[in-house]
Amino acid sequence: MVLPLAYFIETFSPFIVRWGHTNFGIRWYGTAYLTGFIVGYLLLRKLVREGRLQLPLEKLMDFVLFVAIFGVVIGGRLGEAVLYRPHMFTEFTSSFPYWQLLALQDGGMSAHGGIIGVLVATWIFARRNKINFLNLIDGGAMVAPIGIGFGRVANFINGELYGHVWHSPWAWQFPSELIYPPQLKIEPTIKAGAVSHLAEQVLARHPNLAPQMATPESMRMTLLNMARDGHPFVVAQLRHILPPRIPSQLIEASLEGLLLFIICWCIGRYWRKAGMASGAFAVFYPIMRIIGEQFRVGDQPKYIFGHWISLGIIYSVPMLILGLVYWIWMIRRPAPQPAPANVAAATAAQSQTGASD
Repeated sequence: MVLPLAYFIETFSPFIVRWGHTNFGIRWYGTAYLTGFIVGYLLLRKLVREGRLQLPLEKLMDFVLFVAIFGVVIGGRLGEAVLYRPHMFTEFTSSFPYWQLLALQDGGMSAHGGIIGVLVATWIFARRNKINFLNLIDGGAMVAPIGIGFGRVANFINGELYGHVWHSPWAWQFPSELIYPPQLKIEPTIKAGAVSHLAEQVLARHPNLAPQMATPESMRMTLLNMARDGHPFVVAQLRHILPPRIPSQLIEASLEGLLLFIICWCIGRYWRKAGMASGAFAVFYPIMRIIGEQFRVGDQPKYIFGHWISLGIIYSVPMLILGLVYWIWMIRRPAPQPAPANVAAATAAQSQTGASD
């Protein structure tokens, strides 16, 4: 039986709660990160109580907040600006927060920048509190994929980082493509004139919207907002305009989130040698990222060796190489020997056991 190609269309609002017609409110994007921090805290607390994370329980919340703010948020945002959008450093607007670098409500967090930020923040926290850095980073690696996975789900709700054109019953159409067009050199675009024709049809039905559609940018944003509000005519017309695409965000959530979490958590739980969980993350995250990048329209791709290669892949390759070097070194590194007092105690215990036998 052949299923009809009735594609899904993504009309989710990026807001859980919106304050009037402003651009502020409670967003799924921020809520996803907050949920990741909460779940990560609960799992880290479990590791502390089991004695696997060498961190006083009363300092756990300080550690999570420090890493969340200075590692994930600041590191992720700076990484986005440095690695993908340098113009954010020099771009200013007339509305709050005025500096584009601070406009977190618009999204834009680099996973690679966040990873570097977490490493730096964890090192600072460990040094200031005289805690074993390697043990902390192992614990962080065991729970970090949870936040990455929630972030990818938020990307899907925002309609960003969508995939290549895909004619399948499971394909999705993303109205956000109206304002986030794909890379023109490697991906088909919406047919010329289709959006303008739709805008003319909308204005014929709703002439009061003319001030909101005075420019091409405001016209596309108005159509996007109408689609997200579930306007039946606009949604129906967009089904004929938008190309069907792979929901690559959900694929990446499964790879970089769920599967990576299972790998790192299991290795950290059952291979208790120092550096194993962090080594697994350093190796398997770039592998998952490179696989996931095959499904989505790449970020600012470069033409290398006759192929378009996204920046996400370019940044993941050196991470994979360094991760392999680090993990192999930690695997080959001899486990620390027990202290002499512990050796004596163990020998005495064995002697007592032998005598009782």
